[in-house]
Amino acid sequence: MCFSFHLGTLDNKCTVQKNSTFLVSNGCISSAPVEITSCSGLCETSSIYSAEANALVHSCSCCQEMTTTKKEATLTCPDGSNISHSYIYIGSCGCKASDCSGQSTSLRRRRRRL
Repeated sequence: MCFSFHLGTLDNKCTVQKNSTFLVSNGCISSAPVEITSCSGLCETSSIYSAEANALVHSCSCCQEMTTTKKEATLTCPDGSNISHSYIYIGSCGCKASDCSGQSTSLRRRRRRL
């Protein structure tokens, strides 16, 4: 389930974020930092009344990966051996439609209990 906020204009649009870190797997570590990517930012979420449905219509989207590639890194193990480790690299991010009907139901239940 996705949560986002609409604050007029989207200053922090959904984009690829890059971070350098050492990869660690099964006690083995990369000899140099590796660029790891993630998706972060705001996407559109709304509720609007529909006269036709006589109900609120919810529209949600989440900031998610759009394209990915598999990359390889060499990790050095404590015994001095090297292993090849594959990881997923995000090439682009975007807002993908998602189901937000469960979110409104749980919020309604919480409000009734208060």
